[in-house]
Amino acid sequence: MTWDPVIGAYAPAEPFARIVPRGALTPCEVELLRLVSLGMTNKEIAVHLATSVPMVKWRANRVFEKLHVRNRVQAAVRAGQLAAPASLEAKLAPPGPMPESLRSAERRILGLLAFGLTNRQIAASLGIKPGTVKWYMHELFGKLQVRNRIEALARARQHDWL
Repeated sequence: MTWDPVIGAYAPAEPFARIVPRGALTPCEVELLRLVSLGMTNKEIAVHLATSVPMVKWRANRVFEKLHVRNRVQAAVRAGQLAAPASLEAKLAPPGPMPESLRSAERRILGLLAFGLTNRQIAASLGIKPGTVKWYMHELFGKLQVRNRIEALARARQHDWL
């Protein structure tokens, strides 16, 4: 990444910058999308970009509008569809031993999560309640040793489940 004096920020890595039509996202927005795709929290992104959390939220909402998505997971999925996989690889710690294997419902939820679906959409697809999906997600995060949905997807790819 190199400093871009025009925008007053670091310009993102070239392969990731090609995920949307030229000019659709600013270099700063592309970098923010890359960081979101790595599973970083708003606070972590703010520290990385030397800005405030409200600014990260504002920029993230602009990126979501431009990509026609509603949330971070959908943005990460969209970025994964358009960018080279190497540019989006999350730097997760190697997985520890799995305390127990994933249930079939947990694997189905992971598969649906890979499409960027919300808890409500996953629940409708599986014929269960959103609260049940939330419980399964909590169980998945613990088993996969991750903090959020994006890291869960990265861990699932590490295990070749997706």
